[in-house]
Amino acid sequence: MKYFKNPEGGQVFAFAADGSDDEYIPAHLVPMDDAEVALHLNPAAAAPTRTMIEAERLRAYADPLIGSDRYFAEAQRESLLGNAENAETAKRLGLERFAEIQAEYPWPDEDTGAAS
Repeated sequence: MKYFKNPEGGQVFAFAADGSDDEYIPAHLVPMDDAEVALHLNPAAAAPTRTMIEAERLRAYADPLIGSDRYFAEAQRESLLGNAENAETAKRLGLERFAEIQAEYPWPDEDTGAAS
């Protein structure tokens, strides 16, 4: 494909690479170079929003195998059963995993939207 851009509106148009569409290419369109085409076809991903990061954190906390919530539930159960030492161990593990998840999914910088 050959790619052209409208300099006024920025719309991109694609035409056959073999030249069979050349007669239909309006004169005002500007050919795009390889870098512009690559960027058009593979746009940069948008920075995650605070809402997106919060959703990722909540999923990670609740993961039944590697989340932090499982440790907090265990701590509550052990506490109710009167096993204070086991409850403290589970609570400590939960807090450690909670902090790891927060580090894995940092809040975005308020000014730029980038994760910090």
